[in-house]
Amino acid sequence: MTTQDALMLNPNVIVPLNLPQARRRRKVLRRLLENKRTEQKVGHFHVAFGGDQKKPLLKWAYLAIAIVAAVSLALKVTGNMTTVSEFLKSYKNQYHSIVHNQDNYCNPAQRLGDMVLHARHQVLNQDKALDQLELALDNTKEIIVLVGTSGVGKSHTARILRENFPWPENVKTLSWSGHRSLRRVKSMLPDLTFCGQHLILIDNMTPKDAQFVPAINQLINEGEKIANLTEHPHQKQLTVVLIFSVNGMQAGEAFEMDMVTLRNMPHIHVITYATLESTHLVDCIRREAAIAMVQLEDEHVDEIIRSIDASASGCKSVLAKVLLYGKPIIDESQETN
Repeated sequence: MTTQDALMLNPNVIVPLNLPQARRRRKVLRRLLENKRTEQKVGHFHVAFGGDQKKPLLKWAYLAIAIVAAVSLALKVTGNMTTVSEFLKSYKNQYHSIVHNQDNYCNPAQRLGDMVLHARHQVLNQDKALDQLELALDNTKEIIVLVGTSGVGKSHTARILRENFPWPENVKTLSWSGHRSLRRVKSMLPDLTFCGQHLILIDNMTPKDAQFVPAINQLINEGEKIANLTEHPHQKQLTVVLIFSVNGMQAGEAFEMDMVTLRNMPHIHVITYATLESTHLVDCIRREAAIAMVQLEDEHVDEIIRSIDASASGCKSVLAKVLLYGKPIIDESQETN
C-alpha cells in the first residue's frame, strides 16, 4: 500500500481526493468490512460448536442417566409385583377412607342384607319376599331376580338398594331395552375395583327378555374370571339384581306360563313378590297420603279402592288418586296466621 493510500484510509488525515482515488478508497473500505464480518461468523461458529459444546453433552448425559434409572426401576418392579400391588392397594384403601371419612371403607365384609331393613319400612305387604332377599344378598352368588306384577314394590326395592348400598360409587343401573343392552352390561364389568363390593341393577325386563339371562350370566362369569386373575383372587365382588314385571291383566293361564318361565331360568335366584289385593290398597293409600301431607275422607278412600285393580297395577296408581282427592293438611300455626 502506498503512502497515499495509507493517508486516504486514516480518518484523522484530510487528503484531497480526485474521483479515481475516491473509488479506490471505497473498495478498500468495503473489503475491510467484509473481512471483519467473516471473522465474526467464524467466532460465533466456534462459540456454538467449540467452546460451549459441553452443555448439550451434559443434557444428553442426564437423559441417559434418567433412562437407565427408569429401566432399572421397571426391572425391579417386575421382579417384585406382589409388593407393589400390596402398596397400591393399601394406598387406595387409605385414600377412600379419607375421602369418605370412614375407617376400612373398602372392606367388602359388610352385610348387604342390612339394606333390606330400609325396604321393610317402605315396601308394603311383601314380608316374605324381603326375607328371601335379605338371605340372598348375604349368601347367594347367583343373579338375583325380582319377579311380580306391576306396582308390588320391585322397583321400589331396587331404588332402596341403590340408595343404601355401602359403596354408592360402585352402583350401576340399567333400564333394559333389548339386545343392545348386553353391550351396556359388558361395558360395566371392566370398571370393577378392589374397594368394597359392586351392585348392578337392571330394571324394566319382561318374560320375553328371559332369553337374555344366560348371556348376562356368561358375561358376568367371564368378567369375574378376568378380574380375578390377580394376586388376590375373588376380591372383586359383584351382586346383580334383575327386575322382571309380569302382566297381571292377561289371562290366568298365560300369567302362570310367564311365571313358570321365569322361575325355571338356570343359575339364578328367583324371588317372587306377592300379587296385591284390594285390602292391601288401604296401606298404600295411607302411606302416600302421609308422604304428600294430605288428608282423605273415608268416602274418597273407598272410591280410590274401587277405581284400582290391585291385581293388575298394585299400588302404582294410588299416588295420582290420593293427590286428586286429598286436601292439604294445615297445621295449627298456619291456621292462626
